[in-house]
Amino acid sequence: MEMKREAVSESIGYLLIFALVLTGIGLITLYGYPLLIQQQSSANVRNMEQTMIVLQNDIKSLSYKLANFKETSLRVSGGSLTLLGPMYTVQSFKIWTSDGGINNYIFAPGELRYFSANDNLFITLENGAVIEKPLGTNGSFMLADPRWYLDNSTSTLVINLMNLSSAPGTVQVLSQSGIGTVRMRLLNANVTTHSNLGGMQVNLKYTPDPKNITPEGYGLAWKTYLTSPNNFNGGMNCDPASDPLKGQPLTCWKTGVQNIIIKEYDIVIETL
Repeated sequence: MEMKREAVSESIGYLLIFALVLTGIGLITLYGYPLLIQQQSSANVRNMEQTMIVLQNDIKSLSYKLANFKETSLRVSGGSLTLLGPMYTVQSFKIWTSDGGINNYIFAPGELRYFSANDNLFITLENGAVIEKPLGTNGSFMLADPRWYLDNSTSTLVINLMNLSSAPGTVQVLSQSGIGTVRMRLLNANVTTHSNLGGMQVNLKYTPDPKNITPEGYGLAWKTYLTSPNNFNGGMNCDPASDPLKGQPLTCWKTGVQNIIIKEYDIVIETL
């Protein structure tokens, strides 16, 4: 009888230890694994934010430092990186002056877009700016500004426009996930200069692509940038009736401009 009691005691102890182990595994699976996935997803997003800024610097090197080409190795995790040429994303920038010297200057930039499936957000490189846009909520914001500025000493407004597309004669949509290389080169550069405006008004209109992610596109990010008091010597004025969050075109202007220089760069992405 004594030996049977010892056997029962050992069996109960084993069951208790086994139950504790299963409970621990269950708690880790229930609470720890989702946190681990979330941390990994956040790390992927932070990595792509930095990668987009690196690509933005590559474009600056092509445009302003006359580099022949730039090549960057990168890793795309937790989503996909896609090049959309102007034919596939029709947002545009229109520039004109009140004196009629520049009229209906329209530019379609294209974009390089990363989509994170886990975080449900986009990070895009559009017209020299790095923009982040979460889905499920309205709005967007800039991670890195474009190189636009107003020279206070001469009242010269400089606007740099970046067109991203694939090589001529190839498809306009390229996509990549995993480890790869982004190689880009400068195809063409044009400069439009309009001097002695006499303090005229320069107008800028951003029209989002109604089929691009959500109707408002990246309008709020551009509005925040253009109206910031830190930019353009006090920021631009924008039409209060043009609400980017409703998908309406954004119209802004700057008065007192003596000269305007518009530099347009065509950047070809050869590999992605």
